Amino acid sequence: MGAGVLDSIAMDTVRKYSMIDYGDGVVVGVSGGPDSVALLHFLFSIASRYNLKLHIAHVNHMIRGAGADEDERFVGEMACSLGIPITVERVDVPRLARQLGVTVEDAGRDARYGLYRKICVERGFSRAAVAHHADDQAETVLMRILRGAGLRGLAGIPPTRELGEHAMVIRPFIEVTRAQIEQYCEKRGLATRTDPTNVDTQYFRNKVRRELLPLLEREYNSNIRAGLARLARLAAMDEQYLEDQAVRVLDAAKAACGVSGARDLRERPAQVELNLDIMRQAAAPVASRAFALAFAEVAGDRHGLYWPNIDGMTTLANTGNVGNWIDLPGNLRARLTYDTIVIERVAQPAQEDADAPDAVAEPGEVSVCVPGAMPLAWARITVYAACGERPARDRTMGADASVVAMVGGSAARDGEPLAIRELARMARSALADSGFRELRVDASGIGREWAVFDADQVDLNGLMIRPWRAGDRIRPFGMTGAKKLSDLFVDDKVPRSVRSRLAVLAMGNDALWVVGVRASGTGAVTSSTKRLVVFAADLDTCVDDA
Repeated sequence: MGAGVLDSIAMDTVRKYSMIDYGDGVVVGVSGGPDSVALLHFLFSIASRYNLKLHIAHVNHMIRGAGADEDERFVGEMACSLGIPITVERVDVPRLARQLGVTVEDAGRDARYGLYRKICVERGFSRAAVAHHADDQAETVLMRILRGAGLRGLAGIPPTRELGEHAMVIRPFIEVTRAQIEQYCEKRGLATRTDPTNVDTQYFRNKVRRELLPLLEREYNSNIRAGLARLARLAAMDEQYLEDQAVRVLDAAKAACGVSGARDLRERPAQVELNLDIMRQAAAPVASRAFALAFAEVAGDRHGLYWPNIDGMTTLANTGNVGNWIDLPGNLRARLTYDTIVIERVAQPAQEDADAPDAVAEPGEVSVCVPGAMPLAWARITVYAACGERPARDRTMGADASVVAMVGGSAARDGEPLAIRELARMARSALADSGFRELRVDASGIGREWAVFDADQVDLNGLMIRPWRAGDRIRPFGMTGAKKLSDLFVDDKVPRSVRSRLAVLAMGNDALWVVGVRASGTGAVTSSTKRLVVFAADLDTCVDDA
């Protein structure tokens, strides 16, 4: 294999997916790594054949200090040597992540694609080329399998996708392997930069890339990367068919409410009304996608929309009562009327960016503010706290009713599933009252994504959040004594690689919550609880939207 192999595969991909037309303007995202450097040189090699106008885009994420500055200088010199215009943008990605309430990875991606979109608009370009390749595809599909993705997730990274009104993201290397890229660079003598974070197995993708995929290749299927790529192609075909059916259902459901016309995500209507009868008659896979499309019309895209949100809309439409509603990401909600379900924008709670706390970069003790937000860069999480009155109707449960005294274990007495759901609803209500409307709080995440306690049984002024320490103990719900966290990690199969960045919500010497793992029974909610204190965390989910 050599440079010619990559050229041949990439050209076949370009033709197959109609990625380039004669005379196109192409923004090329270049980080300085082997993938983007090879992509730039490939496009440069075919520029005269297609009369392409190339423009390099480079984002300095301001994460690696002098290393990032060296990357910026390297890409600038390469642009100069090739005679290609370049736009460099410096973005404080960690600060942006805090402002948007997303992971650093998501914020970095938003910054890059925002720059590509900006250049396309300013220069009238129609294409933005990025260097995702076949190995990226295999890693992405495997990661999504591990997370339990549906067809849309299993379809992996699309060869092309829209970027704004008149532009498109193209991926000429999506069928090229990492090995072929490295050989291309070697054959052509191309200098590249190496990002040390790409080998840090604390990141989910790197762990899959460096540990899980090699293990599967070695022990189970030597062609697993090709198999995962084939799964992505087949899933994409099926997903496209279901999406087409969902468009028809959505159009019919809107038309029945007196709304017609094509969807235009640029207009972002304040609400979308859907006929209930039509939505209920649609097959479940089609209806769920129609709800996602309706959400995108109001929100502008599907960013932040996950399966629990879609399932919530479906459940509301099929079993809800008039006036019932659920919160959705991006300050949206779904509300039920007599014959429609309405996806609508709601007023966003006022939050001043200037008052947002800076992320704590180094491990240490941080005082907990209730209500408040605590960004912990060292743990790659933000912990939110809220306090609220328990709704009066929930206090009517008698002593023999299902007690919702569960935090990290199971509910007392009978009816455990109901008790868990009720506790989640109460916690979500308390968070919403404090303005944290976008945080996911459902039964499945108790003890991991969120925890709730009796506010009158904990010292709200003495709470700290800090790294876990050897000798720390927790009192799991239902146990009479305490348990060492080190033993808990073994029992709960917490990988050693992540223990160093686990955060603990502590009250004195008591661990109330090991964020992402389990909560304590200390201060547990009971049927007599009057006030709730709720903690929720934005964990590092690394959701890929390449």
